[in-house]
Amino acid sequence: MKKTNIVLSSVMIAFSSMSFADISVSDTQNGAWIKVTDNGQPSANAVVSIENQPQVRSTFQTDDSGRVFIPLSLNSSRSIKYKAVTEDGNEFNRYAFHGVQKR
Repeated sequence: MKKTNIVLSSVMIAFSSMSFADISVSDTQNGAWIKVTDNGQPSANAVVSIENQPQVRSTFQTDDSGRVFIPLSLNSSRSIKYKAVTEDGNEFNRYAFHGVQKR
């Protein structure tokens, strides 16, 4: 019983110190709107980059509302990996699928 209490309390301490962050991606025809939040609040000045598309400029920075637009010129539909680093140094990743619409 004592071991269970120690393990449970360790998990609770680790969980309480974690930062709850999110990267929201809104796909558009010419790119994507990215919103970075940290503990439910917009994360201003977070640095956002795309990890698996070398033709995209290296980094973008969010505004005061935690948003940034990243232009994308894709020839085919694909999954893109976004990486955000907040001012506090917290790092978050998210994959998002972007489709190419045929005209």
